[in-house]
Amino acid sequence: MEKIGIVTADFNGHKDTLELIKSASNLDTKGFEVKWFLVDNGSDTYLGDLIPEVFRDYEVLQTGENKGFAGGYNFGIRYAINWGADYILAINNDTLIGDGEILQKLVKTLKNEPKNAVVSPKILFAKGFEYQKDRYKPDERGHVIWYAGGYIDWYNVFGKNRGLDEVDHGRYGLLEETDFISGCCFMAKVSALTKTGLFEEKLFAYFEDVDLMLRAKKLGYKLFYNGKTHLYHKVSRTAGIASPLTDYLITRNRLYIGFRYATPKIRYSLWKESVRFMLSGREPQRNGVIDFFLGRFSQPKSQQSTVNSEQLIKYPMDLSIVIVNYKTKDLTLELLESIFNPSSGFDASKDEVIVLDNGSDDRIEASLKYKFPSVKYIGLTENTGFAKGYNRAIQYSKGEHVLLLNSDLRVRKNSIKRILDFAKKKKGESIIVGRLYLPDGSVQRSCYKLPTIGGAINEYFLGKKGNYDLFAPSTNLASKVEGAVMACFLIPRKILNKVGYLAEKSFLYFEDIEYCRRLKKSGIGIYYYPKAEFFHHHGASSEKIGQTQAYSYLKKGAFFYHGRLKYLILWFILWLGQKRRHS
Repeated sequence: MEKIGIVTADFNGHKDTLELIKSASNLDTKGFEVKWFLVDNGSDTYLGDLIPEVFRDYEVLQTGENKGFAGGYNFGIRYAINWGADYILAINNDTLIGDGEILQKLVKTLKNEPKNAVVSPKILFAKGFEYQKDRYKPDERGHVIWYAGGYIDWYNVFGKNRGLDEVDHGRYGLLEETDFISGCCFMAKVSALTKTGLFEEKLFAYFEDVDLMLRAKKLGYKLFYNGKTHLYHKVSRTAGIASPLTDYLITRNRLYIGFRYATPKIRYSLWKESVRFMLSGREPQRNGVIDFFLGRFSQPKSQQSTVNSEQLIKYPMDLSIVIVNYKTKDLTLELLESIFNPSSGFDASKDEVIVLDNGSDDRIEASLKYKFPSVKYIGLTENTGFAKGYNRAIQYSKGEHVLLLNSDLRVRKNSIKRILDFAKKKKGESIIVGRLYLPDGSVQRSCYKLPTIGGAINEYFLGKKGNYDLFAPSTNLASKVEGAVMACFLIPRKILNKVGYLAEKSFLYFEDIEYCRRLKKSGIGIYYYPKAEFFHHHGASSEKIGQTQAYSYLKKGAFFYHGRLKYLILWFILWLGQKRRHS
C-alpha cells in the first residue's frame, strides 16, 4: 500500500492547525496509508498538548526553534520520507480542506506520467479572508480564487497566481500544466524530491516555493494545476499581510531568485532597484538589500520564540537513540538487548530507538520486527557512509536529545539514564560522551585534542602526551575535552540547531573530528562522563569494509578535514616522529 505523508508546519498558529485537522475529518484515504506530520516550529506553547485524543494517524514533531516556512516544512518532509512516504502533501496550517477526495485526485495526476512531479489544487480564499471583502456579494464570499495555476513574472521577479480575486464560476476547473505552484498546498512525488532537493532553508520564508519549482523544471519535471479539487486559505496568517517582516523577506529573497535564475538584463534591473531601495526605500527593504549582498540569511529576530529563557521548549520524546548498522546484525541486536534491558535506564515512555541499515545484506529488518517491534527502522539499498547514515537516522528522530551509538557497543548498567541526566544538568548546552571499555576490559582512548601541526610536533618530538594521539581521561569525574570519537555521542537538539548535522563530504573517518572543530568554533563544550559506561567491540563496521578500502576512506577523510597541503605536512611529521620513536 502506498503511503502519503501530510506535512504541516505551525509557528504560534495552533488554532488554525486544529481547524485544518477538523476540516479533514471526511478525507478519503482509501487505498493509501496516510499519516499527518504536524511540525511545531518552535512555538511558545507546545502543539502536542492541544491535540485531542480523537485525532488519529498523526505525529507531532518539534524543531526546537522557528526554522521558517522552508526549514519547518523540510523538517517534516524529511521525517515523512524516512517513515516511507511515496507522496508528500505539504499544506499550510491556515487552510481548510474543501474536497474530501483531494488526495485521490492529486495522486491520480502524479501517476499519469513519470515526469509529473508536483501538483496543486485550486485554492480559494476562506470566507471572510478575501483581500477586497466589500467587492463581493454575500453569496460570492468563500468562492473567490486565490490560486488557479500560476507563472513566473520575470519582469518583476514574482510568482503570480492566476485568477487572483476572481469569483470562481468554473473557468479554472481543468487539469493543466503550470509554470508555478504555490507552497501553500502541493503534492509531490518523493522520488522527484530526492532529485530536486527540498526547500532552500536560508530563504526562511517567501520565494522558497519559486526556487523549488524552478529546480524541478530545470530537471525536466512537470508541474500541474488540478482545478477539479480545491481547498480554502486564510491568507498570510503567520507573517501578516504587508508586515515589515514580509517586506524584508520578499526584498531579500526576490534578489536571491533574480540573481540565481534571471537573465542578465533582469539582473541589471535588480541592481538599479537595489540602489533605489538603499536611497529611498523603506527600512525593511534597505535591510533586505544589505543582507542579500552581504550574504546574510539568518533567522529574523521577530520570528524567534518568545519562550522565557528559563523554560524549555517541549519535545515529544526526551531521548532518541540512533544506530547505523552495516553488516553487524548480531552486534546490533546485542546492543538493542542491552538498551531495552530494564537495568540500562532506558524509558520506553519517553525514549525511542531508530536503526538505519546502511545497505547491508544481513536481513536485520525481519529480526527487528520480531524482537524489537517498537524500534523505528530505515532501510537503505546502499552504504551511504557514516555521516549520511547517521544524519538520515537523526532526521527520523523526535527527541530533545539525540544519542549516537555505534552498532558494536553494549550498554552497561544505568548508563542511558546517567548520560541523559548529565546532559539535562548541562541544560542541553554541551555534548556528552561516555566511557568506552574494550573487549579486554581496558578503557578505550577515545578523546583527543583537535589535530594540528603544532600538536603533532609536541606529541612526537617534545614528548607532550595527549597533544595529538588519542587519550582517556584518568579521572572518575566529568571532564571537559576538545574532541571525542562518535561511538557514544549525545547531542542536544539545541546544539543540532546551532551547529548542524554531520558533514557528509567524508564517507568514513574525520566526520567526528570535523564536528568537534565546529563545536569548538561555536563555543560548545564536550564532556567526557565516565559514569556512563559502554562496552565497545571497536571497528566492527570498518572490518566489513576491508583494510585497503578503510585506509582509502581514511586518507580521503584526512584530505577533507586538513586540506591537501596540511595533510602532506602532517603525514611527514607523523612518519618522521614514528620512525624516531622506533629507532
